[in-house]
Order: sequence, then C-alpha cells, then structure tokens
Amino acid sequence: NGFDLSVLTSDQSQRGQLRAQCGFDNDDVVVGTLGRFNLDKDHANFVQAAGQLARRHPRLRFLMVGENLDARNAVLMGWIEATGHADRFVLLGERSDVAVCLAAMDIFCLSSRTEAFPNVVGEAMAMGLPCVSTDVGDVGVLMADTGVLVPKADPAALAQGVAGLMALGPAYREQMGQKAQERIRATFTMACVRKRFEGIYENVIAKGTR
Repeated sequence: NGFDLSVLTSDQSQRGQLRAQCGFDNDDVVVGTLGRFNLDKDHANFVQAAGQLARRHPRLRFLMVGENLDARNAVLMGWIEATGHADRFVLLGERSDVAVCLAAMDIFCLSSRTEAFPNVVGEAMAMGLPCVSTDVGDVGVLMADTGVLVPKADPAALAQGVAGLMALGPAYREQMGQKAQERIRATFTMACVRKRFEGIYENVIAKGTR
C-alpha cells in the first residue's frame, strides 16, 4: 500500500490543542493506539501492557482512538478499570482527524494478534512517530529497523518494548520517528508504490510478448 503524505500532516498548535483537551501536560508521554474495537486488534493486550507501564512510569498516559473505543464499551472499560490506573486512559472513540490524533501521541503502539499490511502503522510512521508493534503480517517489512517488534498476545513484551523506548529518552525517540518518516517517504508514498506496480505489469507484459 502507499500513503498520501499530503493528508498526513499536523502542526504543533493542533497537537497542543488536542493534548490540552485530553488533559495531558507538556511533560506527559502519550502512548497511543488507533483502530476499531475488534478481537483481532487485541486491545486487551494494549490495556494490560499499559497497566504494567503505569505502575512504573508516572508520566505515561494512554490514548485510544477508534470505533467503539469509548466509555460506552463496557468490556473495554472493565479491562481499563482492572489496571488500577483508569485515570491514565483517554478514549476518543471514532474520529475523522486521524493525523491530529497521531500528532498528539509520542509513541504509537499496535497490539494486534493478526494483520495483513497495517496502514495505521505506516500512517504513524509518516507522522514521525516511533512505533512499537506486535510482529504480525507485514509490519516487519513496513518498519524494518525503524521501530520495535514484539511477540503477539504478550502484554509483558509489549510493555517492555515501550519501556525500552522510554529508557532511551525523548531525543532518541524523536530520531527514531524521523527515521520512520524517512522510510515512508523513500519507499511507501503513493508515487513509490505506483512505480513498483508499473514495473511488475511491464515485466509481465514483456514476458507475454516474447
């Protein structure tokens, strides 16, 4: 898949405005996830990992964006309450301003148990976010060495992946996010992907005319 970078933009004022609406301070580190509530997305994995992290990192906050990721979801709220740190979670539900939501985050997290090619990881990378993801589908191909891969369905491993980025500090996280953004720009823009598809078709046509 290719990404339209013209729509994956946001500025500091939009980031600051949404963070303020969510009650985040400037010193808070926001770990976010984005995607509809679905068993395959394994939000229980994310919430359990967040609970483990909350006990060790008082400045961490957790932002969840997507369809049915809101206070009306009794199952999700039960998981969050069980962490003992429900006050650290902000649920925004379904939003149309994806780029702004991503901009409000400091670390993006994909907790899925299965994926094909997760566009949301590419979108987060395009926004300059360092990513921690379960090793599912084509995530490894997409991120290469620009993010952190962890085993699926393992909250402790997911928490450790985030903790590792926390330990390396904000400058390192920013550098990793920039590297991820550069990878998208170099390899996964709409123009790059179109060129690769054209090359495939041209090769097939050339073989067919022999």
